Amino acid sequence: MAPDVEVLGITAPATSANLGPGFDVLALALDLANEVRIERRPGPLVVHVEGEGAGEVPADASNLLCRAMLMGLPDLDGLEIRCINRIPFSRGLGSSAAAACAGLVAANALGNLRWTPADMLERAIDLEGHGDNAAACLEGGITALVPGPRAMRVQPPEGLALVVVIPESRVSTDEARGAMPADVPVTTAAYSIAATAGLLLALERGHADEIPAFLVDRLHEPHRGPLCPGLDALRGLDMPGLLGVTISGSGPSMLLWATVPEAPSIAAAATSVLRGAGVAAEVRVERIAPSGIRARWQGAEGARLARAPG
Repeated sequence: MAPDVEVLGITAPATSANLGPGFDVLALALDLANEVRIERRPGPLVVHVEGEGAGEVPADASNLLCRAMLMGLPDLDGLEIRCINRIPFSRGLGSSAAAACAGLVAANALGNLRWTPADMLERAIDLEGHGDNAAACLEGGITALVPGPRAMRVQPPEGLALVVVIPESRVSTDEARGAMPADVPVTTAAYSIAATAGLLLALERGHADEIPAFLVDRLHEPHRGPLCPGLDALRGLDMPGLLGVTISGSGPSMLLWATVPEAPSIAAAATSVLRGAGVAAEVRVERIAPSGIRARWQGAEGARLARAPG
């Protein structure tokens, strides 16, 4: 980048949705994040994709990030976009939400549109068909997608870590939704509502000891479990500091909810049981990201904007 060129930099976090019983409602943001760098220069649109998805996702205006930008901009000529992807694709960690939200934030900044986070959330839902991941990506922390639609944020409790298990296999959102029945019993729906309410209250009050009782799901995880290799082995772990195991979004990634001091030993135990089960997976310890997507202009004048999307 030449010293007199102005670049818009965007950081969009990975997200994990559902959190057990909160199907299509609850989500959280992770420290793992994608970066996007957008530079104005003469000529047609140029898109570079590095890291996850390189060679797979379109490097043109049909890229999801670009399609999101075109929701607010007339065209993308005169832009060079570099996507530095770290969020694994089709693993239930919100890679598409990160792309969509980054594109909306970029359009907001480049077009001086003055969209609010609620405006961008509504557009992200139009792009994705659901907004739980987008809510957490935009707001950070733990979010509940409520009627409006809007995101209500819960402050992450101190001392909570997440051991993220990312199998090599992939699962599409359509495949995961297809595994669920079209109808569910009223008792199942009522249990899901009660467990979601309990989990939100336990998280908001910082009562880690109450979390395990509310991570059990009866609505979607029984049907999606077979798509997540190693899930039964991980749920067989019983050790200090392990609060529970949930499927991350549509899977196949999984979250082991843990207390911070014990998270490394839980990650080691998860690696061992997965190896014993013949499951190839990456295991990493992450924290809940306290803030969501961020944008910053940089150039000859240095960094002159650093803020949330709204």
